[in-house]
This record gives sequence, structure tokens and C-alpha cells, in this order.
Amino acid sequence: MRTSNKNTNQHPLTLLKIFALFFCMFSSLYLIYNIYHIEKFHQKYITKIQAVYSYTRRFGSYYDNSPEEYKHKSIYTTGNVSLIVNTKSKVKILSDGISKLRSELNQLTNNNIWTIAVFENPADYAHFDPIRPEYLDQFDKYGENSVMHRIVEREGLTNTYQSFYGCNLKLTESYIEDGSQTRIRTLYYPIYNKMHLDALLAIDIKTKVFSEALKKYNKSYLTMINMNDNSNIYKIKGLLPCSQLNPISIGINILSVFKVVFFPALLLTILYSYFNIYLVKKRHNIQRDQMTNFYRRDYYEKKWLKQRNFNLLIIDIDHFKKINDTYGHEVGDDVIRHVAQRINNSIRNKDIAVRWGGEEFIITFTDMTPPQLHIKAGQICHSIASVPILNLSITVSIGGISATDINFNDAYKAADKALYVSKNQGRNQYTIAE
Repeated sequence: MRTSNKNTNQHPLTLLKIFALFFCMFSSLYLIYNIYHIEKFHQKYITKIQAVYSYTRRFGSYYDNSPEEYKHKSIYTTGNVSLIVNTKSKVKILSDGISKLRSELNQLTNNNIWTIAVFENPADYAHFDPIRPEYLDQFDKYGENSVMHRIVEREGLTNTYQSFYGCNLKLTESYIEDGSQTRIRTLYYPIYNKMHLDALLAIDIKTKVFSEALKKYNKSYLTMINMNDNSNIYKIKGLLPCSQLNPISIGINILSVFKVVFFPALLLTILYSYFNIYLVKKRHNIQRDQMTNFYRRDYYEKKWLKQRNFNLLIIDIDHFKKINDTYGHEVGDDVIRHVAQRINNSIRNKDIAVRWGGEEFIITFTDMTPPQLHIKAGQICHSIASVPILNLSITVSIGGISATDINFNDAYKAADKALYVSKNQGRNQYTIAE
């Protein structure tokens, strides 16, 4: 019946095990969550690239149906689009279409379109949005079988009009543009008309579009997907549509997962510990008498009502009313506490002690013979009477019974009669009913 704080003060090893359980559980779930989103992000990004390609292809129809005007050799600017005319000629008016194309592509790429250019074949004029020295230096002069044709041949875009389902455009590998030092990938789309290469649409896309999209996705879904190709526990790697180099690689690093789940697991462990302590204390308060730490009568009596064998002692403090009347209820309460402590020190952990009333206690014992019950009753009497309590000579009277095949009410009545025998014979003694 002895109690301690071991239920409310959890062992560090127990807390460590709980933390390890939460940590492993959260790590596994978060890893699975990230793996799911790796696939989801990859598909979402591929869909976005396909949308970029779709808008780019639509420009071919716009180009074919755009009006033409005669222009002198000069530079003409409409909004952000510049038209450079090298030779007086009839030119396509493409400014509105290029501006609309940029607007649509910027929405898809989070404003990462660097340059849109339309190069004519032959090179009588070209459109730039915006006009930049890097493009002017590279494409200043070219004609039939010149730079534009070499680009088309190099990127495998020759005669793409013959393809129904293939890639009739091409996304290059990433490179650093001379002059601006901006890392880009260029999307080339040749515009053919009657098997003749009329123009080449070139769209420079900043390569950070991928990392920014991934960063935004991680923020939205609380994921830890990264682009590190070497240290990921799980990853997917593949080329973007219509590209042959620089495959994208995304994955999840287990250390990143551990870092994310460490503090939530630790916090939950702390909350679990405090909640467990709270439940233990609440259960203790429901079960135990606060003054003596013995079981409460209303909690344990129902258990005894189901029992059929009893080794039972009723213990009553002698002259307790006189103590209260003489020294006050505070001293009386202290006497009850000290008596309960000495009873507790005289019984075993498996024995049951209940505060039955104000100064009355019931103790039941398991695996005890009648002679042993006599000895135990004598020990309790002696332990209380042998040393004064609060400088007062305190004694108890005890009545008991050792019986089988008996219900609690009958056992209690027999022990209570024995208790009155002890009181009538002078107190500070015990009586065991036969």
C-alpha cells in the first residue's frame, strides 16, 4: 500500500522512449508526405512547362495572321517591344502579340521571362522585348544559312512542320549569357510557312524559375523538397519536355526531415508527459484520501463488495473526540496523518488501506493466515502506542476477522463487533473474531 511519486515523476528513460516513438512516427509520416509531394510538384511543374510550350506555339498562328507595314531602316519602340529594321522592307507588326505572350508566360513562370525575340529570315528586321546589347551583339548580322539556321539545325528543329506529335520547339541546356551573366535556358520555336523558315521565336527563361517554383511550393505545402542531387534519400530525376540536357532532380534529405520533426516530437513529448502527470494526479485524487493517502471509501468499497474472502482489520483511534475538543481540529488532523503513516509502515505494498471514516481505517490483507493476522494487528497497535505522536499518547483499538466464503458486509459487521470488544476491554488492543 506504500505510495511514492514514481507515477508523477517519470523516469528520463521513459521520456526518451516516448520521444523516440514520436520522432520515428513523425519522421516516417513526414517523409511519406514529402515523397507524395515530390511526385505532385514534378507533375505540376511539367504541366506548367507544357503550358509555356502551348502559349509559345500559339504565337505561330498569331505571326501568320499579323498585318504588315513598310518600315525604313531604324529602331521603332512600342511599349517594351523594340523593332529593329536593318533594310527598308515590309515588316510584321508583332508588338501587341509579343507583349501578350510575355504577360501570359510571366504568369506561368512568376515573372522569370528574361527576353522574347523574333528573328526574321532573311534578317531584314527583328523584334526584341526588351532590346538588350547581348542580343544585338549576337544577332547583329545574319541571313540565309547564317546564325538562325545553325541554331535550328543544332537544336534539331529543321522541318518541324512535318511532325504531328513530336517536339516542334526546343528548350536548351542552361547557360550563362555573356554580358548580363544571367543563367538562362532558351526556348526556340521555328515558324515555318509553306516549308520555308519564316522566323525564329526565342524566349529566354531564367533558370531560377524552377528553384523559385520549388521554394513557393515548399512554403505552401510545408514540404522540404530540394534540388540536391547527391544526398537525398529519395529523389526523381528527368528531362523537361523537349529538352535533351540538364535534367531536373528533386528529392528529400533525411536530415532535413529530422530537423523539421525534432521540435514537434520534443514538444509533443513534453505535452504528453504533463498530460500524463495530470491524469495520474487526477486519478490519484479520485482514488485517494488527501489527508492520509489511503484509498477513499467511496472508491474502494465497491471492490470489496465483489470479494468473498477477507483478512480484515478495522482500526479506530482511541479517544479521538477528546483530542479534537482539547487540542483543536488541526492537531486532530495531524494525529490522523501520523497514525496513517505508522499503519502504512506496518503493512505490505500489496495490502489495501482505506480511510473508512474520520478516525477509522480498514485494512485488508491477501495471502495471510489467521495467526498472521493476529501478529499483524499486534504490530500495528504497538507501532502506534510505542512512541508519542505530537507529544501525545495515542493508541488505537482494532477489530478483525479472517474468513472465507463471506461477503463484505458480514465481514465488516463481525470485525466491527470485535472492535467494540477491544474498546470495552480498555482500548489499545486488538480482537480477532472467531
